[in-house]
Amino acid sequence: MPDLLLLQHQDDVPPGLLGGVLAAREAAGGARVRTVRVDAEPLPSPTAGERIVVLGSYASAVGKGSQPWVADEVLFLRRAALAGVPILGICFGHQALAAALGGAVHRLDRPQVDWVTLASADPQAVPPGPWLAFHEDAVTPPPRARVLAQDAGGVQAFAAGPHLGVQFHPEATAEILDGWIAADRRDPRPYDPDRVRAGFATHGPAAARAALRLFSRWLGPVG
Repeated sequence: MPDLLLLQHQDDVPPGLLGGVLAAREAAGGARVRTVRVDAEPLPSPTAGERIVVLGSYASAVGKGSQPWVADEVLFLRRAALAGVPILGICFGHQALAAALGGAVHRLDRPQVDWVTLASADPQAVPPGPWLAFHEDAVTPPPRARVLAQDAGGVQAFAAGPHLGVQFHPEATAEILDGWIAADRRDPRPYDPDRVRAGFATHGPAAARAALRLFSRWLGPVG
């Protein structure tokens, strides 16, 4: 059985920096990883891994979801959580996790695509950033969840028992961001793509260090 299930939804939303962390840990005798393409293959048993990471997606988890697999994934996460499997949700994963645990997802009036620095209620679990935000939906956190960070773009992080949801993208690289901007055909865009791209030169190194702390804390010791 793999130590970690990685739920990916499309080619251009890969694990990025998280993938490097997981590969290094696997080489050192840590987490064995199984990647599941939710958009193209059946979900395994909710207890098929000891931990679950849910990546981002262009799909929406508002209501029944904008893709036919969304409802199945939310149910899968609910069953995994009931079985005590820790879950880390990133962006869409954060929204799907909130829905699975009894929260809700709603559309923002305006997308949040920007670099954010947050006031964190638990800087060890969720460093203040800087973080790349790239989302159109936001969550109402589940009952009894602890909100760890929020701003004008909504709840940016919550914890519920062993589960952690983050609305921002700790896994993002400059190349991943370029792909997201290229795929966005809106004209005019509701954000300045050049300014967001340029933010990697200023914020990228600090964001990568913060991401390493976040991932390492949630994954726990190697071995």
